[in-house]
Amino acid sequence: MTTPTTTRILPVITASAAATGALVGGTVAAVRSTIAVKEGRMSSCDAAKTVASESAGTGLATAAGVAATGILGLGGLTGILGFTVVATGAKMLWDKAVPNALDKKQPKQLEEAN
Repeated sequence: MTTPTTTRILPVITASAAATGALVGGTVAAVRSTIAVKEGRMSSCDAAKTVASESAGTGLATAAGVAATGILGLGGLTGILGFTVVATGAKMLWDKAVPNALDKKQPKQLEEAN
């Protein structure tokens, strides 16, 4: 059950969590995309699109997890588990709806044994 204080601050906390999630997701995608560009597996344009997509998806998933646990009034271990389930589910839905270049399977090349 939410209290009046929770109702007032939940949007602020959710927005802050979304920004933090977007920053973390975008940073991870930037590192992975930079490596892929250097290895020639991705163009710089695809890398920029991937960073934007991952940033948005991770931010939205984080916001969904925080909002759900806040609305339900979950805390402690239950809150952590609830957040994890909701955020993971939201990110999985995002990834299915908005695929990016990092998600494409690259065929593995066999290395020659010396």
